[in-house]
Amino acid sequence: MLKKRIIFALLYSDGYFHLSRNFRLQKVGNLDWLIHNFGFGETCHFIDELMCILVKENPSKEDKISFLKDIEKLRKKIFVPITIGGGISDREDVKNYFLNGADKILVNSNIYNDDLMKMIEEEWGKQSLSIMIDCAKNEHEMDYKIMINCGKKFKLNLKEFIKIYFSKLPYGEIIINSIDNDGNGSGLDLEILKIFPDTIKSPILLMGGAGKPEHIFLGLNEKKISGVVTANLFNFLGSGLEIARKQCLNKGINLANFQKLAKL
Repeated sequence: MLKKRIIFALLYSDGYFHLSRNFRLQKVGNLDWLIHNFGFGETCHFIDELMCILVKENPSKEDKISFLKDIEKLRKKIFVPITIGGGISDREDVKNYFLNGADKILVNSNIYNDDLMKMIEEEWGKQSLSIMIDCAKNEHEMDYKIMINCGKKFKLNLKEFIKIYFSKLPYGEIIINSIDNDGNGSGLDLEILKIFPDTIKSPILLMGGAGKPEHIFLGLNEKKISGVVTANLFNFLGSGLEIARKQCLNKGINLANFQKLAKL
């Protein structure tokens, strides 16, 4: 049985890392701030993977270069697999992200670009590709709206996505990101899982709303869920991720039991 995963996501734009609440960004600090104020290297002892996401809408080539330079510096402080995403629109972007340390890449708004997705699958393999869908509740239709372009533009409903794209798209895992729960610390949107069929085989990760260790446990305790992603800087830097991992292990979640944790 595959191990479940706790994943931390860093949101980056214009040289700074950000908090996000319902997709509204709040600048909190640059790379030096992240490393020196929160001991980020220590934090990464307690996660399975790290995501670094460029969250600027329509980033320029210069934006992507600046982003990758900071990620390169960050990589020297950590020793976990890294998924890098944001602004990927062509082969050059994909190549540059892999050349700059990505173990996997993350595509969001451009997952509907058939040529791009086919190219990534053929050249790097679908296991190297994570896709993210940003969802907001659509109460009137008992469904969810999938939003693109940093949550600003409606694309299609989730049920329609599952029917048309879910088995068609090449990917190694899918991240379902809740716009409604994003940054509010109220817990993951577990209701969204009811829309996904039980026959799903590809890993599903949930993101948006994890504000305390119990939320991570509740997500990982779901049969359909392979991992939980949190981008909550203030709740999960420091000892938060260590506590979350220890609690999940104590409650029987099938996580990797790192040596350092085994001594706790």
